[in-house]
This record gives sequence, structure tokens and C-alpha cells, in this order.
Amino acid sequence: MKHLSTILILPLCLLNLAYAQLPPQNYFQGYQRTLHGFPFSYHSPLPDVSASLIVRANNKFRPIEWETAPIPENFEAEFAYFIWAYGMDTDVKRFHFDLYVNGEKNLSFTNPRSNDEPEWSIDGKDGTRLSFYVTLIDKYKDQMGFAVLKLPKAMLTPGEPVRLQVDGEDAGGDIWYMTFKAGIYEKVTIEQEKVVMKEEGKRYAIARVEFMHLGDKAPCQVSVAGRKVNTVLPPGRSTLELKLPVMEKPTAYTAKIKIGDRPAAEFPFTMKPVKEWTVYLVQHTHTDIGYTRPQTEILPEHLRYLDYALDYCDQTDAYPDNARFRWTCEASWAVREYLKSRPKEQVDRLLTRIEEGRIEVTGMFFNFCEVVDEAGLAAQARTASQFRELNIPITAAMQNDVNGIGWCLAEYFHGTGLKYLVMGQHGHRARIPFGQPTAFWWESPSGKRLLAYRSEHYMHGNTL
Repeated sequence: MKHLSTILILPLCLLNLAYAQLPPQNYFQGYQRTLHGFPFSYHSPLPDVSASLIVRANNKFRPIEWETAPIPENFEAEFAYFIWAYGMDTDVKRFHFDLYVNGEKNLSFTNPRSNDEPEWSIDGKDGTRLSFYVTLIDKYKDQMGFAVLKLPKAMLTPGEPVRLQVDGEDAGGDIWYMTFKAGIYEKVTIEQEKVVMKEEGKRYAIARVEFMHLGDKAPCQVSVAGRKVNTVLPPGRSTLELKLPVMEKPTAYTAKIKIGDRPAAEFPFTMKPVKEWTVYLVQHTHTDIGYTRPQTEILPEHLRYLDYALDYCDQTDAYPDNARFRWTCEASWAVREYLKSRPKEQVDRLLTRIEEGRIEVTGMFFNFCEVVDEAGLAAQARTASQFRELNIPITAAMQNDVNGIGWCLAEYFHGTGLKYLVMGQHGHRARIPFGQPTAFWWESPSGKRLLAYRSEHYMHGNTL
């Protein structure tokens, strides 16, 4: 397909460094052991962590309770700080959660109405403070990050952990809070990213510096090969990207990193040459007619999607070419109905964007399963010919969510201008035909053929 955005990717190269540093003497692990609570597996602000304890604002969920790391026997500071990974529902409906310290209620907090605040705090008894540092907004618009609990020395017992408990109010709500079952350890890790960045005509390899920071917010400077990047590290996990020239052979670097008032430390790492690939991303809406809802409800949605696509084209006209919005109409059904039902000015907008190459129309009327007969497949191919009369070019067909296609179409599409067939698989209750994406010539018994590509799942791009 030609109306696509491009990125360059390369094999993942883990660099040779995961360097631990000493945390401040008054910061400790906020989670070490579960005492009780409902276990739950969910995505988290830590890439390799999914185990959590969850509580909701209703009486069906008992409180969650866990222990921190023990306080050192010789602890002398005025306050101790405990850090752990958390997740919380973001919703306009707000519910209360109570935090207990060693069995005594200390403070209450509510779920956020929005994610406008990257950090927020609640004060409790005797100088206690619970702070939330948001590092991730997930696809559901809920927030995740790292919680830091400040406790005065009087609440601590040397050599013993602190028992923490969160209890949601009995309000019949589904709003949730999670504590993730993971330790937070001070370290710096450097990895070579999977992308080559293009910027102002130059190509850069990317080294990602990942910090796990136990301490207050602190300024940080990273220096590599004469380049300096400044940032501020929040408590918990954060990342920084370094742009380095694309190399033709393995190249050794040393990163000099200074955090706050600590002495600077040096981190050697190696960047390797990579083979570059171009990945084409096809933006489209899956046409699933009649499976989820009746056709009378599905059609208005698809007409509206085309209106949105036209608006997004308008809104990105001033962007660089590769950043401008592009859209592929997966099935021709919605396009035919759009041409019949929308005002002339909207139809003209669509035809203009098609001519410009920002919107592409494909040749399959629907994604067809085996129910349709050969006569029906022959009839649907006429739509491509009708579009040609409106100067709408049709060069490709898409068949998504159905792992096969009627052989007769290789015959019927001949002479319509179609040259390509793209198929997006779905392995749910269906057999995937090949073990990997495959390109091949799809030929009819009479020798007519199309260049076919059997790709990954038709929503594979959403997961990259």
C-alpha cells in the first residue's frame, strides 16, 4: 500500500551495562512481602512486572496489606522514605482509599479525576506524606508510576519492616488501586534501541538510558561523545534517549552520568551496526459488518470515520510529509455509501484527498468469509470498476480477519486495475496459513495472478 508512514527498525541490541548505585540512606523498598489481599496480573510502570495486589471501592474486595523492607538497626534519620510501584484508576467519579501504617489509619487519598498533574501528595499524621509520581498513562487513560511514603522515625522500629494497608471505601464502585509486587533498586541500564531516527536529513542510532532512582527528585546530566543532555530524575523509573551517529562497525562509548550532588560515574557501553528495514504502517478501521452489531448501526460509524479522516488530513496539512495523516479504506462498501449519502462538498473533499494520495480506496467490498458464493464475489468486484469511472484508482484489495479468500477472485479482479492483495490474519478459532508473513503470487487456474502478501494480525501495528 502506498499511503503509509515509515520508520526504520533494527535488531534489539542489549548493551553491556546494568550498573547499580548506592541509594540514599533514608530510602527503602516500599514492597517486600505480601501479607494478604487479592492478587492480580496487569501491566505496570515496570516493563517486566505484572503481579500486583488490587483493591476496589466496594466491600467485595478486602484490604490489601504488605510489608516494606526492614529498617536498619542503626537508622538515625528524622524521616524514612518507602518507594513502590503503583497503579490507579482515573475517573471523574472519585472514591476514597484509606492508608494504614502498622495497623493504624494514617491518611486517605482519592483516585484522580484526570492525569493533568504529573505528581501529587497527601499529608497524614505527624509529618507523614504520601506522594504519587506518574510515569505512565496507559491506553485506558489510567495512571501508573511510583508512590513514596514519608514516615517519621517515631513510627519506625529498628530492624523491623513497616506494615502498610490500603482499604477502599464500601461505595459499590469499581474504581481500583494497585500495589505492584516488585522491589525498586537503584541502577542505571543502557540499551541500544530498535530504531534509527531521521532528523533534519541525518540518521542517528539511539541509546536509551534507563534510571531506577531511589531518592528525591534530582537533576541529572548525561555526557557521551561530547554531547550533554540534562534532565530531572523523579523517584522510580525514568528513561532518556541519546542520539549518536549511525556507525558502520562496533563502537565503544563511555557515558558520564552525574545525579544530584553524588560524584559522577562512568558507564562504558558499545553500539553496534545494524541492518535497517523500512516498516509500512497502514492506518485503517476494520470493517466487521454484522458481527458485533447490526449493519444499520455499523454503517453510520464508518461514514463518520471517513469524516474524521478528512478532518485529520486538513489538520496535518502543514506537517512534514511523513507526518501528515493518511488513511486506507479497508473495504469499498463504506466508500460507496459515502458517495451516495454525503453532501457534494464532503464528497469533493474525499475525491480531492484520494487524488492527492492521502486516502486510499481498496477493492474488496467486505471482508468475505466462505458463506458468500461465487456469483456474489463476482458481483462485488463491479464496485472497483464503478470507482474507476469517478477517477478513483483501485490498485489493492484487503481481506482482514478471515484467513482465506475465494480463488475465483484472482480471476475476477483481472482487468479491474487491481495488482495487489493484502491479507491480515486472525488466529482466533481459525488456522493461520503460514508461520510467518509471506509474499507470493496468487494465480488462478487460467494463469491470471495478483501479488499477495499474508501479513501479521490485521491490528499488529497497534502492538508495536
